[in-house]
Amino acid sequence: MRPVADWLANATRVTALALLLALPWFAGYMFQERVLIAGMLTLVVGLLACVAAALGARRVGAGVGAIAWPLGGFVAWSALAAVFSVYLHASLVSVLQLGGYVAVLCVFASLFREHRWRRAAWMTIAAAGAVEGIVGLREWTQTAIFQGNLTWRIFGTMYNPNVVAGYLLACLPAGVVVLAVAWHNARSDDERPRLGLIAAGFAVAIPCAALLLTGSRAGMLGAMLGAAVLAIASPNRIRGRWVVAGLVLVVLLAVAAPPIRSRLLSATTQSHSAIFRWYTWVGTARMVAARPVLGFGPGSFEHAYSLYAVTGFTRMAHQTPLQIAAEAGLPALALVLAAVGMLLRRMRDALRRGGMRSMEVAAGLAAMAALGFQNLVDYTWYVPAVGLTLTAAVGLALAAARGEEAPGDEGRPRRWLCWPLALALAGGAIAGGIGLRAEVLAERGRALLGRGRYHMAAGWLRQAAEIDPLDAEIWEDLGQAAAGTRPGGLERAVQARLRTAELNPLRAGNYLGLAWVYEALGEEESALRAARKAIEVHPNYPRAYVTLAQLQERHRSHAEALKTWRALEEVYQSPVGQYQAVKEPTDFSYAYAWIALGREAESEGDLATARDYYQRAAELAGEFARLHREREEVLQAPGTWDEREVREAERVKAEAEAGLSRIQRRGDGRDAP
Repeated sequence: MRPVADWLANATRVTALALLLALPWFAGYMFQERVLIAGMLTLVVGLLACVAAALGARRVGAGVGAIAWPLGGFVAWSALAAVFSVYLHASLVSVLQLGGYVAVLCVFASLFREHRWRRAAWMTIAAAGAVEGIVGLREWTQTAIFQGNLTWRIFGTMYNPNVVAGYLLACLPAGVVVLAVAWHNARSDDERPRLGLIAAGFAVAIPCAALLLTGSRAGMLGAMLGAAVLAIASPNRIRGRWVVAGLVLVVLLAVAAPPIRSRLLSATTQSHSAIFRWYTWVGTARMVAARPVLGFGPGSFEHAYSLYAVTGFTRMAHQTPLQIAAEAGLPALALVLAAVGMLLRRMRDALRRGGMRSMEVAAGLAAMAALGFQNLVDYTWYVPAVGLTLTAAVGLALAAARGEEAPGDEGRPRRWLCWPLALALAGGAIAGGIGLRAEVLAERGRALLGRGRYHMAAGWLRQAAEIDPLDAEIWEDLGQAAAGTRPGGLERAVQARLRTAELNPLRAGNYLGLAWVYEALGEEESALRAARKAIEVHPNYPRAYVTLAQLQERHRSHAEALKTWRALEEVYQSPVGQYQAVKEPTDFSYAYAWIALGREAESEGDLATARDYYQRAAELAGEFARLHREREEVLQAPGTWDEREVREAERVKAEAEAGLSRIQRRGDGRDAP
């Protein structure tokens, strides 16, 4: 069996390297299907590694050793927290992702202790980072040439510039390792062409340049911290000649690069981003205080945060340690910190040995320091491409710290434990595959839903719901599709949306959809209750106030609606309306309140106040529509373009401008009051 086990171990290594190389192309987003793909693939890699170890493959180490206890405890505690989650499906997906992270860490720590495989892994990470950097540089160059925008922040193949910065922070230490190896080889043989040294230099220079063009201030500070750690921890000859010089060069280039320079200059005149993050942390701390032991469930932050938010909505806490505590409780955070502490201790002890292996350990420390700092103000660790690359780099550093020696059974994995782990990983991979199959079917249904083909969309979505009955988003889309079918579509829509509320009771948008379905059925009281429920679970949701006020205008009284419109204006005047995730307008719902309040002021003869309300509504809705029209092509690529929403904003703008024209005519005496 040993030859088969050795072949399987090598196949696992090759698969793991291929996964690292492919991560930037599909795992740079947090869309559910991307997370499921990444999690499923990583669990499969872990499964293969467990089977190879169980069959007695040679050159397989014991992996992370004692660090497995806090890591396993963290995953187990997260699974326990998932049982009590406010949204079970999101928590199960998150546990799958966390399990994949731990699996990758263990695989690279145990299967890559051999010198040649470790070198291949470092080269793979460096190459992936260089390719991502090239994509980003090409994007910035095209934008600068064709649009003249030198301050453009690159997105590369990922969700946003900060995520690109996080990925490059994980890759850059690997490039330094490759450069150090190439430098050593070039010095030992002066007759050989230095093509490898040149390529390694580009593997460092290209990601550095791309990092500057992301404009990520936290990314730049994280890079400086990582460089400082690398300078202190690496061998003297590397520290003196290259790392310190590189740190100085990065500082100089940061001042010269247009994206980062513009952000640094803007930081001296406005602190919108910093204030938004501060309020977000305050809201997250309130979540931790509400459920300090088990939290609200892994992956549930975006669903539970709205109850505690004191500023505009965000899907992530922008501070990873705080989010871990909010989602899985303080014990989970303590386990993570314990694992990090044990990792640091293991690496620190290995640095004393010196040599090239110490350089690899220093690279792992630098990656942890750089990304750790960035995640004190951001969330890039949750993006699979970033988190998996970091765990792979840390696993390689552990493998280098332990070396290739494996005396007796001390450095070998416990074969009896490998089979239960293999079964657990197989179960997770199968569950991920089932969820992915449902997501593929749901995407087909959503595509048809966007084209108004409700019957066919409902068919695909119903199949998806049968495969994955815990996914509230599928049930919500099924409710929308059912509402467009006849006969009995509205009744089926109500049932689908009630099922959504059962699975995810904090989903405010679902209650708004339910309110409009009840409205269409003529059930006025039920519609009003659903709209009020939306405000109850998301007190700062502008669209919920708009829906309730519109229903009140139809079925209750003008006075009740006016009270709701004024409540929405109060929301706008609070930090919720003043500080959003981005300073550009992302929601024009407030414009509805301003138009209604403008009409009220106009009817009372207060033309100055009415003019102010109408002007604000026209500016907000107009700016929203303009920005989205300009970015239509960009938004269509990831499937986030919504033509109906943009047309609605344009209609609201036109309504506000009509109010301004009416006031102008009254002021000129050409129109009666």
